[in-house]
Amino acid sequence: MSSIQVLSTTTIYAPNHSNDHTIDLTPWDLQFLPFEVNQKGLLYRHPLKLDTSNQIQHLKQSLSSTLEFFPPFTGRLKITEHGDNNISCFITCNNEGALFVHAAAEKTSVDDILGPTYLPRILHSFFPLNGVKNYQGTSEPLLVIQVTELVDGIFIGCAINHMVCDGTSIWRFINSWAKASKGCFEKSKIPSFERWFPKFVQHPIRFHFTIESQNNHSSNDIYKEEKPNSVERTFHFTKGNIAKLKLKANLEAGTKNISSLQALLTHIWRSIIRSKNLDPEEEVNYVVVIGVRPRLIPPLKENYFGNAMLDCMVTMKAGELLEDGGLGKGAWEMNKKIALHSDEKLKNHYENWLKTPSFISVGMFNSETLITGSSPRFDVYGNDFGWGKPVAVPIGGEENGNIYVSAGVEEGSMDLQVCLPYETLEAIGNDTEFMEVVSN
Repeated sequence: MSSIQVLSTTTIYAPNHSNDHTIDLTPWDLQFLPFEVNQKGLLYRHPLKLDTSNQIQHLKQSLSSTLEFFPPFTGRLKITEHGDNNISCFITCNNEGALFVHAAAEKTSVDDILGPTYLPRILHSFFPLNGVKNYQGTSEPLLVIQVTELVDGIFIGCAINHMVCDGTSIWRFINSWAKASKGCFEKSKIPSFERWFPKFVQHPIRFHFTIESQNNHSSNDIYKEEKPNSVERTFHFTKGNIAKLKLKANLEAGTKNISSLQALLTHIWRSIIRSKNLDPEEEVNYVVVIGVRPRLIPPLKENYFGNAMLDCMVTMKAGELLEDGGLGKGAWEMNKKIALHSDEKLKNHYENWLKTPSFISVGMFNSETLITGSSPRFDVYGNDFGWGKPVAVPIGGEENGNIYVSAGVEEGSMDLQVCLPYETLEAIGNDTEFMEVVSN
């Protein structure tokens, strides 16, 4: 494997752009202001002697035609200062353009990415905007696509400003782009860009935030020293093994309400706690990112485009997780904490944010906290741009403690992309109880 070479960069504009307009942002959007941009990847194989020049041009054209229906992606953030360190922030859909980067990794093959136990470091160079924070979207594009040619494949790396939308909306955009590349864009599924504001909320929302304090935090020496040297590994779970975990968790908890995902996340949580040899009385945390859309009354529209998600923290004692019946106990606790997010609680959280804004940032949780984002419900393997379905769907943005979940290649299967210190990942890779349900 070698480093990559950037061959060209092209600004992609939406066709038929007529009028500039703005999109005011909700607390669900604004909480990501100091966070790093969202990165999604798609890895494809292709025949060794395939001429990709036409494919690259076709991707640019289909991207442009798709962006006509996603105007935020060709806009920029606008931050207005109001004094006393109060600002407001919105998206201006002015068609300044998205960016398309064409690159090549001439000595890297698909198997160089899929073969190693741990994800290779070169993978991060396949994603654009590494280290860029969302508030930098005033000057940086809100969408950057990097298409990297490999020896026998293509990697599409997408970097999306998290102020614009969450994973649900991102994958709907990528799904639309893939369909447009095959000539079957579905105009009936055009998203709705109207954000959700209670009637009493004046917008754009004004809130206290200083970019200087964020820059000082990210350059702090202590912050850098505390960040462990992490590696990443993907674990694959078949539909059958997930069903066994779910059954076991529900039997142990004496319920039928624990979901497949809750059982799976608790399974890896227990393995990680086992590897650390913690005091049984020590409290451990697991943060699950949950969707808001179906929980409000009435629910948000299916085509709601933006962020609609919140963190849900589950806290238990290490000993409770590891004792007999710990799978069911941990999964049931996770289920109950998530179920508490009723319409009333979500609206209270919204109102409280307006009074005391809080933000998600890299390193905001301690090194013992696990965080799971994304969802197995997203259609990630259905993205065929004309040369078949992807063989892997890695996520960018390496951060210790992150566990990204996605659908697996086979129907009903799931993948967990886990970022932890090397010693911890080695330990869970040698944990018989954990690995007996892994099918890599």
